[in-house]
Amino acid sequence: MLNISSEAGSIRNCPRSKEFHYCMSKAAMNMGSMLLQNYLKEKDNKIKVLAIHPGWIRTDMGGANADLDPLEVAEDILALTKMPHDINGPIYMDRFGKELEW
Repeated sequence: MLNISSEAGSIRNCPRSKEFHYCMSKAAMNMGSMLLQNYLKEKDNKIKVLAIHPGWIRTDMGGANADLDPLEVAEDILALTKMPHDINGPIYMDRFGKELEW
């Protein structure tokens, strides 16, 4: 299961001083991802939950000056979902699978 998160959802690494609604909703989604993974593990389910930070993407939200092309990011995320993931391993990561701090 894949949730599109953001670095804005990290409480430990939070340099922002505004965008309360966005940051708080991403932090809540990250918690929901963790809770769902714990729930699925209790059910002896093999479904892995991921909360992926895709990076700064050229979209309506990211703007024209964003670093990344949406198609490139989508390909990276698709490749990440095809990799084997330990059910007890990291959930919150970037589009390359590098673990992020909660």
